Amino acid sequence: MPKKGTTNRNKGHNAERLYGKVFKEDLGFSHCVTSRYGSRMHDDAGIDLINLPINVQIKAGKQRGLNPSKILHEIKERIKVMFPPKAPEHEMPLVIIHRKEVGRGRKRNDFDDVVHMSFEDFKKLLNKIEW
Repeated sequence: MPKKGTTNRNKGHNAERLYGKVFKEDLGFSHCVTSRYGSRMHDDAGIDLINLPINVQIKAGKQRGLNPSKILHEIKERIKVMFPPKAPEHEMPLVIIHRKEVGRGRKRNDFDDVVHMSFEDFKKLLNKIEW
């Protein structure tokens, strides 16, 4: 039986691959890859998917005590330290995608995959939409 840490790590890696595939195949971002594959620097900054117009962190499972505000702030601070001042990562919206655990005997629904982001980044995305 795998250790709990190994199980959680596998859940996270599986979720990264799943959302990488979604961004690639369903949303048309054909160059999207996991940062574990594409960029150690992005991975170390807390960015899990790259070659997107947003910085994405993936969380999977129960995530007790998940504090999205704290995580978003930490990623922003890591980006400041790890990337040159004019790097696009500084301006890209920060997004956490949380693939919640649904448990046995329950079907996954639309509300089991949620997105967290700051309101400022939400406004950035809305400003790009043409009405």
